[in-house]
Amino acid sequence: MNIKADLHTHTDASIDGRQTLRELLAAAKKRGLDAIAVTDHNYFQALPKEEEILLIPGCEFSTDEGHITGLFLEEAPMVKPMQTAAQAIDEIHRCGGIAVLAHPYQKVFERTVPQGIDAIETANARAPYKYKGANILAYALADENKLPGVGGSDAHSIHEVGNAYTEITAQEKTLPALKAAILRGECRGYCKRETALSKIGLSQFARRRRMGGIKNLCIGLLFLLIYSIKGVFKCR
Repeated sequence: MNIKADLHTHTDASIDGRQTLRELLAAAKKRGLDAIAVTDHNYFQALPKEEEILLIPGCEFSTDEGHITGLFLEEAPMVKPMQTAAQAIDEIHRCGGIAVLAHPYQKVFERTVPQGIDAIETANARAPYKYKGANILAYALADENKLPGVGGSDAHSIHEVGNAYTEITAQEKTLPALKAAILRGECRGYCKRETALSKIGLSQFARRRRMGGIKNLCIGLLFLLIYSIKGVFKCR
C-alpha cells in the first residue's frame, strides 16, 4: 500500500514552533496525510495513539554537521546541544530509530554524508528559501551515496503541513512497516510547494519572542518585516 507521510514537522514544543500537536494532527488530516513524524528541535515527546493519522516519534538533533532527524524512536533519546553527528547517530540507533540527514544544503554548498546515516531528506519545503537548488543537490547526494530519499515539510505552523512529504510503499500502515520500507529504499520525497517566506518570518518572530527581552522582540519583528517584504516581491 502507498503511504503519504510528512516526515519532518514541529509543534510549539520547538522554540520556533507555532502549532500544538492537536492542531498539527488536524492539519495533517485536512491535507490527506496518512502519517506524520513529530521532530521537535532537540526535544522528544511521547505521542498518543491515533486511529486516522499514524504518529511517528522523532527528534531533530542539532550537530556539528548540521541537523539530523531521528525517526521511529522507541524511547526518549539523550539530547545534547551541538553534539557531534556521530554521537547523534549512535543515540538514534540506540533508541531503535533511523537517522536522516535533514535539509543538507540549506546552509552549505559542499558536504559529505556522516557515517551511519540511513536516509537523506531530498525534499524539504523550507530549504529553498536560503538556496533555490537545495533539494536538487540533496537528491543528487542521496543518489551518489545510494541512500533512500525522504521528504518533509519542516512545518512550524498548520499552514505548512504537507508542503513536502514522502510516498512510502509499505505492507501496512504501522511504524515497523514504514521503517522497514524506508530502509529498503521503497520511498521517495516530494516537494508540493515551497513554504511562504511570511511563514518563515513568523516562526523567527516566535523564536525571538520566546527568548524574552525587548531586544529579542525587536529582532523578531525585524525578521517578520524583512521576510514579509521578500515574500511580496517574490510573488510579483
